[in-house]
Amino acid sequence: MEERKCFNTKPYWLTVRLTQKEIMKLNSLLEKSSECRNLSELVRDMLFKHHITIKTKNASQEEVKMELALIKKELHKIGININQWVRAFHTMDDPKSKRTLALKILPLYQKVGGKLEQLFTIMAQLARSKW
Repeated sequence: MEERKCFNTKPYWLTVRLTQKEIMKLNSLLEKSSECRNLSELVRDMLFKHHITIKTKNASQEEVKMELALIKKELHKIGININQWVRAFHTMDDPKSKRTLALKILPLYQKVGGKLEQLFTIMAQLARSKW
């Protein structure tokens, strides 16, 4: 029989028996780990490095991110509308039509002011909270 060459840098095996609860806990740690790609690496790190980097999510920061993304999206839409109105404004020759159009644009600028107030409120909350 031909002898196989082992190209693996870790040729020794260690077999361990675990309960369902223990394997679930290890899998949970593996999902949160930022360095380990599989269960073997996780257990090896736990045995020899004595530290594991775990990614955690702060739920309050997730809510803030979602709120900021929503405000950004709304501001983008308002900006597009304002651009379209301003382009139409510059193509008009009649001063009365320009005044009417300017009055139509005013509520859009007021919406922008409201969104900026929301942003300032969120920024003040973030400044008070711990990062």
